[in-house]
Amino acid sequence: MKKLLIAVFVGIPLVGCTETVVQKNPPADTPTEGQPPASADGTDPAPDATPDAGPAPAPKPTSQAPEDRCLDGQDMDAADVDVSKCPPIPSIPEEVPFGKNDAFDLGAWEIGTTADGATYKYGTLSAPTTNPRTLKYDGGSAAVNAGNLECWAKGYYRLRTMLQNPPAEYLALRKAGFQYRFFQFQSDLRNGPTGYKAISSFEDHLVKWVTVITAQGVCQQPTLTKFRDYAKGELKDRNIPLPK
Repeated sequence: MKKLLIAVFVGIPLVGCTETVVQKNPPADTPTEGQPPASADGTDPAPDATPDAGPAPAPKPTSQAPEDRCLDGQDMDAADVDVSKCPPIPSIPEEVPFGKNDAFDLGAWEIGTTADGATYKYGTLSAPTTNPRTLKYDGGSAAVNAGNLECWAKGYYRLRTMLQNPPAEYLALRKAGFQYRFFQFQSDLRNGPTGYKAISSFEDHLVKWVTVITAQGVCQQPTLTKFRDYAKGELKDRNIPLPK
């Protein structure tokens, strides 16, 4: 009986020692602290996924020309912009480069009602050095005043700025083969009531980029949000899916 008790008593610490050894020497397939476990097939674990770096940076402007940079830092959704740093508007609206092999055609200058009462006339302006500047169109010409020139400039340079990084909705419309050209349309309500009041389409190829001079002489211009909303409406009318 004494021999049995001695054997039991002696055996207890032996078991404890065995457990201590097991804890200090884990099996080879047990992960150590800070080490990911091996996969079930024995291959090395995949590296951790790269942390989300957030949204991709906006594309760099495609043009560094003064006419495409003169509104830098201004809000394209503001009611008005300052064009004092912009060049005088050219005789013919110049193309806006886009990418390496593409450009946006900005068309011609157009007015709803001229100071002489003629309606819907489009063409070219006389050189920036002339005073007054005149809109030359098929069949004649008409003088345009400083208000016309400044309001056209505000709409024109806003459009040039927006087209450096166009709304996805407009690019989808253009890619589908619609509204790939612009006209710089101005409704001067001091001359008469004729003219568009918002960005509008002419047939299936032309965007009338509309500035409005109110009867009180205030220049109203398209905004980035209005441009996006216009393109969304055109996509909907043509059953073209909105970009994701």
